[in-house]
Amino acid sequence: MAIKRKAQQLVQKGDVHGAIAEYEKLFEGGDKDPYDFIVVADLLAKRGSMQEAVRRYRQAVDEYAKTELYKNAIAVCKKILRISKEDLAIHRSLGELYAKEGLYGDAQIHYLEFAEGSIRRQDHDAALDVLDEVLKLSADNFDLSEKYVEIALRADQPERGGRELLRRAERAKLTGRIDEAEAIRERVSTLAPSLLTSFPKAPAEAGAQGAPGGSIPPEIGAARGGAVEAGARAPHGFEPSSRAIERELATPAEPESPVEERVEASEAAPPEPELQSHEELARGYLQSGNKDLATEEYWKASEIAFLRGDLARARELLSALLGVEPTHEAALRRFVDIAAQSGDGPAEARARFELGEVYLAHEEWDLSRSEYLRCLELDPGNDRARGRVQRIDTLMNGGPPETPIDLDSLPDERPPSSVRVRDEETAAPSGDPLIDLEEIIDEFKAGVSERISGEDHESHYDLGMAYMEMGLYDEAIGEFQVASKGSPMEVKCLEMIALCFLEKNEPASAARELSRALELPGYGPEETISIRYNLAVANERLGNLDRALQHFEEVYLLNVDFLKVASKVKELKQRVARAEDRT
Repeated sequence: MAIKRKAQQLVQKGDVHGAIAEYEKLFEGGDKDPYDFIVVADLLAKRGSMQEAVRRYRQAVDEYAKTELYKNAIAVCKKILRISKEDLAIHRSLGELYAKEGLYGDAQIHYLEFAEGSIRRQDHDAALDVLDEVLKLSADNFDLSEKYVEIALRADQPERGGRELLRRAERAKLTGRIDEAEAIRERVSTLAPSLLTSFPKAPAEAGAQGAPGGSIPPEIGAARGGAVEAGARAPHGFEPSSRAIERELATPAEPESPVEERVEASEAAPPEPELQSHEELARGYLQSGNKDLATEEYWKASEIAFLRGDLARARELLSALLGVEPTHEAALRRFVDIAAQSGDGPAEARARFELGEVYLAHEEWDLSRSEYLRCLELDPGNDRARGRVQRIDTLMNGGPPETPIDLDSLPDERPPSSVRVRDEETAAPSGDPLIDLEEIIDEFKAGVSERISGEDHESHYDLGMAYMEMGLYDEAIGEFQVASKGSPMEVKCLEMIALCFLEKNEPASAARELSRALELPGYGPEETISIRYNLAVANERLGNLDRALQHFEEVYLLNVDFLKVASKVKELKQRVARAEDRT
């Protein structure tokens, strides 16, 4: 405990390196508290050591999962994705965690994200393994089943594809679709004939217990020629689609061909209940002003539509999402996929340009350049994309700085968000030797500002947070000032403005904004605890120790565990006493 206490004190003092060193001693001694792993990961991310931060976050995920705190593990996985967007393993972990929580729709989305990434990397075995899990959760997903077979053939594993077809044939047989079952088995005879003699058939009355896709809902097995109860529930792990239910309700007296049946069912089927519920939730959240949750629900709905092969619906939902959050990276990537599959070159070009803008804002130069180039292939007349490529090329070829920067030696800073490189001897013929990355970022800011109205206070707040993350504190302050005009957000905005001033080492300005926040009517002590704490920090930096101690004590009385305020009170009392002794 002494080591942990010392580490926490070092964090409070801003000694990031010292705190990490103490926590490492804890870990070496066998400490496996997931919260400690998260604290260290946050510190590592703050100083720019992203790979090591991800490693510590993963340890926290593992520890939470061992104690079945799946929601906590999910939250940490999402933190990892914000740092490492292309981390496929995290998508698989999220799929498993959501499934354990019983959130099968979310599980499928992340499993399929992992599968798509694995296919891009030519790791077909990994893709098929995870698709096995998805098909257990959505056993009647015809489109996904077909994709599974296609991937198996691409991986030169016809028997694996054949087993999936036979699973589907058994399900068709049990629901009275005899012709469809025979047609599927005919495909297997061509694809992997040996399976027809070795694959175990499931008895109809047993519900195909041995099928790879899991158990068949018993009410479906008994439904031949009859109706399924409207309120019937599938057993754990299955969510029959509306297409499957419609087939079960149909009278099998005059069976149609499998192709005709699927086309008619697709045309007549109502919207999938799961997709519809996510869309309704998104609209509800949007009406109540909660854009983050609206974005999340639109994303889930669009992914469900995409995975079921309804590209037009997925595109419509993605457009709604991007109207709320224009810089949603995953949505832009998916929009690119859909536009490419639909052969809509202009739409793909626009989406790729926006994706390039997102990568540019995150300083991911290679990714942004790649998207701008793809945009130019589709839209050669896009001068903005061409200008972006030229400037990024100039920046990347400008040569390394004279002295390398060791990010790990910086105690509490991220890499700068804008860089200037001057090369007086090798100046460009244009006579402009100054490569100004800020100009690129300015154009990005202008593009974002065009999409946000002055009345959209929440979007200005979100943009302020983005600028703050990028280290653009003046720009962040400007956005928070605009957002503060929306009265419900004023207190929150004033606090964020103050934090920006603290980052700029302007504690007097920070104290002014925090004092204004405390004077606002309608907020009780519990709602302003963080404001009081930060006001204490600002006064401490100004040397007003008595006033700082007063505010720290206010926080202590409200919540003794808030940011280890007890240690701050003790420290300040000692410093005040020493100052009095000297006088």
